[in-house]
Amino acid sequence: MKALYLAGSIIFTVLILVLSFENIGATCSNMHFLFFPIRQNPTIVALGIAVIGILTGILYHAFLVKAFEVEDEDADF
Repeated sequence: MKALYLAGSIIFTVLILVLSFENIGATCSNMHFLFFPIRQNPTIVALGIAVIGILTGILYHAFLVKAFEVEDEDADF
């Protein structure tokens, strides 16, 4: 199962990178964040959002692993 997760994450990472570098020259108008206009390449904005999502997922995973971890003292053998 670990190999499936690793392969899936590699495939999705490559897919995101291919799509982003193919559209690096794209332009976008009227992009706003909290009522402030963003004058940046939309590809860079999407990659930034993807990185924030990855970091959030890592933190959630670490939290869940620690929350469901059974200590040696509590384990019934």
